[in-house]
Amino acid sequence: MTITPPELATWVDGTPELSAVEVDDVLHDPNTAAPLQRNRASSPEQVERALAAAWSAHTLGTWRDLGLAGRAPVLRRLAALIDEQQAAIAELDSLNSGVTLRETTLFAASLAETIRTAIELAEERGESSELAAAQGPVRLRRVPWGPTALIAPWNAPSAVAVKKMAYALVAGAPVVLKPSPASPWSAQLLAAAAAEAGLPAGVFSLVLGAGDVGQQICGDSRIKAISMTGSTATGRLIAQTSAPNLTRLRLELGSNNPAIVLADADVATTVEHLAKGMTKLNGQWCEAPRRVFADRSVHGDLVEGLVERLRSTRVGSALDASTDVGPMAFRQRRDDLVAQRELLLAAGATAGHDIDLPDDGWFVAPTVVSSSAQVDLPGEVFGPMIAIEPFTTVGEALARSNAGPHGLAGYVFAGDVERAIAVGGAVEAGEVKVNGTSLLDMCAGSAQSFFGDSGLGGHGDVDVLEFYAGKQIVGVDLVDAPM
Repeated sequence: MTITPPELATWVDGTPELSAVEVDDVLHDPNTAAPLQRNRASSPEQVERALAAAWSAHTLGTWRDLGLAGRAPVLRRLAALIDEQQAAIAELDSLNSGVTLRETTLFAASLAETIRTAIELAEERGESSELAAAQGPVRLRRVPWGPTALIAPWNAPSAVAVKKMAYALVAGAPVVLKPSPASPWSAQLLAAAAAEAGLPAGVFSLVLGAGDVGQQICGDSRIKAISMTGSTATGRLIAQTSAPNLTRLRLELGSNNPAIVLADADVATTVEHLAKGMTKLNGQWCEAPRRVFADRSVHGDLVEGLVERLRSTRVGSALDASTDVGPMAFRQRRDDLVAQRELLLAAGATAGHDIDLPDDGWFVAPTVVSSSAQVDLPGEVFGPMIAIEPFTTVGEALARSNAGPHGLAGYVFAGDVERAIAVGGAVEAGEVKVNGTSLLDMCAGSAQSFFGDSGLGGHGDVDVLEFYAGKQIVGVDLVDAPM
């Protein structure tokens, strides 16, 4: 570790102050289990001041009324300042999440471009457009809803926070950011950059804490929109808390993403992609493949090949450049994953996870759980574990794929690409990838909705931008209308 964790401050009006509540929780180095810092949370009074500042910025129009032309230079300065903090952000995110420094460095390098892309998309679409009308001017305007709560997860702390910030701010909405209490560090660098960039008072606030802080924010009538990435349980609680205010919601939740392996799939290639997909970010990413449904003719070879492939995976410190899979982010995450594996084994499945692990830290061996019958996962899996079961007909595989926590992503592996695309079209998920498990979008115009119980709203830059603003029509009315 080369960087000292930052003070856990609450930021209001561009000014940091020590978060007032010392909680009964310690942030650890997941690689060694060594304690690093006593955790802290914002007090109800600090949260109230952040909400009041956001509401004041909204009612005064200090950010919205600058227009895109006025907001864009400030956000470009923000992008440049965040770019300067790449190395520190990457290390802090790795220590908070257990994700390898190699991967968090890639995320950190993309943050500034995320902001610039949001600006370019907003400029391309414009804040208003003239509509064809014979009676006089009619304009379609995009108007920010108002103060927006951004609830970020622990698995990709800065990447998710910056994307939410970028699109909300470019739309003209003041924001209140709450990172996960498990990953609060890089958010401090984002808040410092926002202050230095010159965002007006109240336009950006940072509060810290767990569910009680989230409930205070999400239940407040001054919050007009909420964008949250996290667990299904938390998403349901946010929906319940915000329901009396009819707050607009964008919730990216959990999903046990299915992968269907057809009989003509290249087994060796499929093994490689599944191994990479299930171990990327230590398996701690929302769209990782979780459940594999393999044609009976390839089931045995697939299980054997994947178990053998994972034996060569190096599990170790996330800060070590030679590590393939780092530790789980925190002790409870490790314990929950191990408990899920034990439940599956007790139900009759078998597991291949014979691999050396470091003596200290919160490590889990990449695990293949298999059975000759159905494998019912005990809740959402969030780590380097994948379940494989055989199917006889494609209809059977689709029925299984579309049951249980699902709706974010799906995968199909086959030699016949057109058939694979046809099968993928029957998977109830917003994104279905054929013959690959990359984390990135497949093309520039990509978009996906959250299907099933995986959330509300969707991905896609245009979808995200449009979430933060409503459409308003203003113009000369029809004077000779029959009604």
